[in-house]
Amino acid sequence: MRQNIWKYRIAERAALCAGVCALLLTGCGDQPAEGTQTAEKQDTQEESGNADEEQKTYEYEESGMDVDKEESVYVLAGTDGTPDEIKVTVALRNPGKDSKIEDTSILTDIVNKEGDEECVSVGEDAYEWENHGQDIHYEGKADPATELPVEVKVTYYLDGGEVSGEELAGADGKVKIRLDYTNNTGTEDGITPFAAVSGMLLDGEKVKHVEAENGKVKYMNGDYLVYGMTVPGLADVLQLDDMSLTKDHEIELNDYMEVSFDATDFALDFTATMFSNSVLEQENYEDITEQLGDLADKMGDAVDSTGELKEKIGKLRDGGKSLRQGADSLNEGLNQVNAALAQMAAADPSLAQISQAVSELATGSSGLAQGVKSYTQGVEKACDSLTGDNAEEKDEDSYETQEEELRELIRKIDNIKESDAGYQNFSGIGKGKTGQVSFIIETQEIK
Repeated sequence: MRQNIWKYRIAERAALCAGVCALLLTGCGDQPAEGTQTAEKQDTQEESGNADEEQKTYEYEESGMDVDKEESVYVLAGTDGTPDEIKVTVALRNPGKDSKIEDTSILTDIVNKEGDEECVSVGEDAYEWENHGQDIHYEGKADPATELPVEVKVTYYLDGGEVSGEELAGADGKVKIRLDYTNNTGTEDGITPFAAVSGMLLDGEKVKHVEAENGKVKYMNGDYLVYGMTVPGLADVLQLDDMSLTKDHEIELNDYMEVSFDATDFALDFTATMFSNSVLEQENYEDITEQLGDLADKMGDAVDSTGELKEKIGKLRDGGKSLRQGADSLNEGLNQVNAALAQMAAADPSLAQISQAVSELATGSSGLAQGVKSYTQGVEKACDSLTGDNAEEKDEDSYETQEEELRELIRKIDNIKESDAGYQNFSGIGKGKTGQVSFIIETQEIK
């Protein structure tokens, strides 16, 4: 019989900086602890039998919870990750002495796990718990067909061919196990960022040559602990690979983990994946967008600086053209005057000296015009090298493109921050209340 209550212990957790993670799980029986009570009222006979007993008194204790409602959603799944059973453990913060403890929930089969408080239905999916001065800790069930915000699909291969988990039991050969993660909250504008931490423990007497893609392998007390961490769906939303600023940098935001090994009489107790959002505080998002904003501003400054330089170069080019045109006009005018004086000097010898001087001036202006032309052509060539279809122009375009990409990235991160803050519950939560939720998906054993 599948166990219905699990106690999870994280021995080592993967982090981007540390890179060390391990997920260890142990189970306990599926019977409620002694002394627990269901949410149903005690029957009339029991109440009558206790009528003469002294009324019990309770003392209020300050709650240590940070939010009004905490949920841990435990999903027992088949070997391929398809949910078979969903059980949710819930903690409700006591709002204060003599205050009502109200809850909204779609769960069924609600059982108080730690106290003797009873709850009554006060409307559709609305409940009210007795206040005995303590936080409420209860457990309930959800329909296995309920859509989850996150999923894990487990696929098995034996000697290169896909097989079911059941077919892999007791097998010998080369085994590969692939875990694919899906974030169902994704849209083109953003997602609720759930970090996925997966782990499995492989019997060291049944496997060897263990390798992991997008994961780590640690040898522990004769067994192999395999674990990995990712944020599924984030790469599709951010599209970092398409950004010109990051296209030359490999950024790994994978949505899967693969484990391969040589197996003899293969068996596997489980795979376990924990999903949790709110990994980053709201302040962390703001720090990231602030830094990206500073970088975008610098890109914009670079565009402005390049534009100013191009404007000055343009003026220099235009000035060179004007200078060349003036020199050409001067040379042409002097040539016309020289021709006229030459004709006049032929009729009046007294003008010969003036005609000779103008002729020499016209000849000099021709050299001046040629020199100005060579100079201005050099200036225009230099200007073209800075402002034409070349590296400098591409740099300006690149700066402008990168600034736009960074602004768009900031917008996406802001959307993700908003979605992250907005996802606070699975089974329901009252208006104005705060919550926190995590999901653990455990696959069935292979034996």
